[in-house]
Amino acid sequence: MHPTRELAPETWAEYLNGITEELRNQPVSIEIVDPDTPPVFEAKRLALQMLTYDRRDDVFEVAAAQGGPRLPSVLRHLVDHPTRIEVDSPATLAPTRIVVDARDGVRTVIKILGEGAFAG
Repeated sequence: MHPTRELAPETWAEYLNGITEELRNQPVSIEIVDPDTPPVFEAKRLALQMLTYDRRDDVFEVAAAQGGPRLPSVLRHLVDHPTRIEVDSPATLAPTRIVVDARDGVRTVIKILGEGAFAG
């Protein structure tokens, strides 16, 4: 496991767009951690489609799909007004874990599961 690093807000959009290309179709899990409730998995073993940050609307988005290429079912998870994005990779490697903290205290944890994680 790599040490974590916090991304500077001004780099979020460019960084996320760049790693989307590297990680597209990799299996991911998306876990929502709210300090007031037990953690919940919103997605398990879905194919990553997009990671992005929209500066204008101040929204982080992760999209993941299941099903075939003709009729995929896409899950879109949004984090309004993120305050922090942390990754577990050095600058030159794609991360295996991305953590996004929202202003309301809810944390989104995206784990990139790697090749072969769709089975079982």
